[in-house]
Amino acid sequence: MGQGCRVLVLGLDGACWTLIDRFVSEGRMPHVEGLLQRGVRAPLQSTNPPMTLPSWSSMLTGTNPGKHGIFDFVHRMGEGWELAFSNSTHRGVPTIHRVLSDRGARVASLCVPTTWPPESLNGVMVSGFDSPVSTGIDESHCSPKGVYQELRSRFDGLRFADFNECRIDDDWHQKARAALLKEIPRKEAVSRWLLQQERWDLMMLLWGETDTVSHHFWAHSDPNSPRHNAVRAQANRNAIRDVYETVDRSIGRLLDAASPELVVLCSDHGFGGAGAHCLYLNQYLRNTGWLRFVDNRVGLGQQWMGRARNWAAQYLPHQMQGSVFRRLPAPLLDRMESNARLGRVYIPASRAFSDEMNYAATLRLNLPASQHRSVLKELEQCLLDWTVDGHQVVKKVHYRSDLYWGDWVHRSPEVILELNLRDGYSYTLLPSQGVSDSSMDTWRKLEGEALQGAKGMGMAGSHRSEGILLIAGDGVEHGRIEQASMWDIAPTILAEMGEDIPAYMDGKGLLQTDSRRTPVVSTLSDAPQTMSWARQRALRQRLQRLGYL
Repeated sequence: MGQGCRVLVLGLDGACWTLIDRFVSEGRMPHVEGLLQRGVRAPLQSTNPPMTLPSWSSMLTGTNPGKHGIFDFVHRMGEGWELAFSNSTHRGVPTIHRVLSDRGARVASLCVPTTWPPESLNGVMVSGFDSPVSTGIDESHCSPKGVYQELRSRFDGLRFADFNECRIDDDWHQKARAALLKEIPRKEAVSRWLLQQERWDLMMLLWGETDTVSHHFWAHSDPNSPRHNAVRAQANRNAIRDVYETVDRSIGRLLDAASPELVVLCSDHGFGGAGAHCLYLNQYLRNTGWLRFVDNRVGLGQQWMGRARNWAAQYLPHQMQGSVFRRLPAPLLDRMESNARLGRVYIPASRAFSDEMNYAATLRLNLPASQHRSVLKELEQCLLDWTVDGHQVVKKVHYRSDLYWGDWVHRSPEVILELNLRDGYSYTLLPSQGVSDSSMDTWRKLEGEALQGAKGMGMAGSHRSEGILLIAGDGVEHGRIEQASMWDIAPTILAEMGEDIPAYMDGKGLLQTDSRRTPVVSTLSDAPQTMSWARQRALRQRLQRLGYL
């Protein structure tokens, strides 16, 4: 059998049509332009909230998050408030990789989030960045395991964007840009090597660099951004363009190497700029009577742990941090994580509180389930009344079962907020433990160096709900699809391959109306697993450096 692959799926994490259309019109993405001229495009609706892990998991499974059960980097364990890191074994339905593999297809998957630990497939899988290794892959990322030695000897392994954003100094952005541009062709080279071995039925490769560069460089390329600094922008204003251009060149070489019958380009969400206004959600809930903070004396230990962790993240050398965190007792690390997520919240006396994670505005209800609906209207009105300088903060308030359906809806926070944009830019959520006990402030405006987005100030670019979908290949008519969702991608690929679509999939085949459904469900490859403490420590360290925790 010839080399290459039948279906080539390319994930451009965080890519949006606003950027791609601009770069195509400037002649900087000729290979994507060629696909656009012979394919169909669509705005792609992300999950709500538009987050990396649930969105890619919806793409892989063809289901909404309520069915696959991946909502965040962590999930709540049982009825208590203990949190555990999510991984691929917590997914409630099989992926398209599993479906095709069980049907005898040869499958290759590289660097896709929510695939650690890797499934044992009829093919090759190398997991993505949300894995418990600080800077790159190890043997635990690879299935079969022997692939790791091949990648190490041939390509010096694979790296993930792993920047310590706690201290952004004068040359930080230049170093980050160089690291991103170096890694894009390495992923391409690994893919081309696999394409030389055999002809795959499905190959999927994901570039996370398009997401990372937008998080950190958006304000440099956008002179209208409230975070724009003209001096810093001189050296960094083309970083996003350079990453997209480099990805396009890799796409061209992969198309030549793969000779695919079908090509799918997609992203998990879109992107936009973050503004200078930051919100303290738990502080607002405290002020309006929904939440109570612990007494200052009771919370002194929590505050000390938080300050110690932040000091270590900011001042310890990057290489030393992993060693220090690995030596701390597991119970202490668990308490540090709870402190990072819940701050000074006194849970027994609080009806609603937030993790205050910058990438998602969600609330947890500390009430019996029977009372949720009865208090929701009161909570909704309270949140809709929140204003900053006369601007309404919250656009919509959703209860989880209004957004999701399936066996795992209970894993989601009960309330999901959609925040308004302010002059086209998003608000940044900050932890309320950064506010003094006596303060009633529910927001602040960043100034000076804080606008650069160092740790605890949010990044300069933020997620938007609309990503990209582009499908090109034999028999695909040129045109547009008005709307598509993340869970339409897997059934569309299966239909175009002539495969039955599993009945559990929520999505539809976008190019065919008569796709066959089958009640046969592929088996999940692994029982749910909890990471060892050593792996949880490593993943926690990594996500902290990336600005997620």
